[in-house]
Amino acid sequence: MKFFFSFLFTLTCFISFAQILKSGTYIYNYCDMEYNKCIGKCKIKIKGNKIWIYAPAGLTGIKEGELYESGTLRKNRSGKWIIIPNPSKEKTAQNFNDEEGPLLWIDFKRKQFWTF
Repeated sequence: MKFFFSFLFTLTCFISFAQILKSGTYIYNYCDMEYNKCIGKCKIKIKGNKIWIYAPAGLTGIKEGELYESGTLRKNRSGKWIIIPNPSKEKTAQNFNDEEGPLLWIDFKRKQFWTF
């Protein structure tokens, strides 16, 4: 009986961290892999598996609050939630690994959006 409850608890934890957030608007840290740090806050809207990211203050060439990126959320083999900007690239999304790395990904647990 203990084994059953341990298995059920583990499965529940695993599934809860693998889910996309409910549809809505959130504030996330905007992080840049080139500098390896978060450099601002950005607004993110999620509806189903679609995502829209709005620019934080301080980005060159784009005003704060303008649409920065949008796309479809997919989980790749490394476990990262990546953002596929173009539906034609969805088939290659599963081929990304940590060495190649996607250009856009989101960490729901830490509330961070990463770009390169």
